[in-house]
Amino acid sequence: MKLKNNIIILRAKGPIQNNYLKNMLSDLNYNILSFPILEIKSIYNKNINISKDALVFTTSYYGIYFLSKLCKEKNFSLFTLGEASKKLAIKLKYKNIIECSEDSANMLEVFLKNKNNFLKNEKGEIIYAGAKNISFNLPGKISELGYKVKRYKLYKADSIENLNLKFLNLVKKNRVSWIILLSTKGAKNFSLLSKKNFSNKDISHIKFLCISNKVAKVLDKNKYTRFFPEFSGVDNIKKIILNNGGKHGS
Repeated sequence: MKLKNNIIILRAKGPIQNNYLKNMLSDLNYNILSFPILEIKSIYNKNINISKDALVFTTSYYGIYFLSKLCKEKNFSLFTLGEASKKLAIKLKYKNIIECSEDSANMLEVFLKNKNNFLKNEKGEIIYAGAKNISFNLPGKISELGYKVKRYKLYKADSIENLNLKFLNLVKKNRVSWIILLSTKGAKNFSLLSKKNFSNKDISHIKFLCISNKVAKVLDKNKYTRFFPEFSGVDNIKKIILNNGGKHGS
């Protein structure tokens, strides 16, 4: 019996596990495995008081999770990115969820198109809650438009120092078809660790599927076979795998 090849999701390891993408790919004819490339660490532990009139922007799964631990109020307008974050927000009992697909730039666009509706109450604060380091400065962009934004840095994502041994062995044995990368920092760390652990031959047969063009650009196009969806986001990843192709990075 021929063994199935593997799709590897390299993602951040945190206090809870985000299995949305893994579950979404589970009906494909592959083994779906997930290994850490970053490690999430909490860096803020004070209670946060947010009024029900506030607009709160979150652009990550863990931003929503850590905010729920620090703030009892759940009735403010909460901006989220992607289906996984939306599902987590619903599970954590947030009441007014504004799901923005794609990326942080799209979230800004959603806010700008509907700002008069969102900012009906002059007492409402604008808050950004998320990671210490962010690839797209959404709170900065909103501030540039004349709004006062209060930012909470709730966690950081540290690069892991060593790749998982099972993952290393699967690559060496030519048992990996796809590697999925979900952030620029994760892609940068994989590229660094890849140089230490793999030869060009080891990775020559692997397709690297990145959540966005920005993430794909981190990888050397002469070394890695890169793919990314036209519109960033995990919901567009499955289509590329099903087509066994997609849009190549440039």
